[in-house]
Amino acid sequence: MVDPDSEFLGHASEVAFDLGCDRFRVTALTLRSRAIAFTETGGPSEPPVYAEGEPPGTGREARRTYDWQPAADAPSWMNMAWLLDDLAAWVDRMAEDGITLIGLEAPEPDWCDVLVLDGDSRLRVRIALAGRRDVLDFPGMYLRDMFAEGRSRAHLTEDRSVVDLRDVL
Repeated sequence: MVDPDSEFLGHASEVAFDLGCDRFRVTALTLRSRAIAFTETGGPSEPPVYAEGEPPGTGREARRTYDWQPAADAPSWMNMAWLLDDLAAWVDRMAEDGITLIGLEAPEPDWCDVLVLDGDSRLRVRIALAGRRDVLDFPGMYLRDMFAEGRSRAHLTEDRSVVDLRDVL
């Protein structure tokens, strides 16, 4: 049986990819209400840029079958879609470790905050979506391991409100 949060995140990833190709980007997502917000970006559409080259198919079904990991210099909308897709794969395992994924906020196109509840602590995990040096590799697994192992404290900002992973993940 598919976890409802995982299913929603999977659908959100597909929509983020499809609309990203048409100059829209995710600005907010809430798991509890199953809400997702987009905004239209200015300028021309940015085509997808794949880490391993373009897969044989480019539609939704192909993304379920083939590796479509974005390259480090991929557009931010594509990294957002990848992040949502990987969170879909890990949200249930995160919950097993007491890490609750609440949602996501992306006020700027270059980064987003993944909102999590780690026990009783509500945290924002900041992830770079643009200007990356490396590919965004298994972000859901990284977040699960980081929180389960208690390594998030090492990345807290001075005011302790954000786990800043923009130079790490």
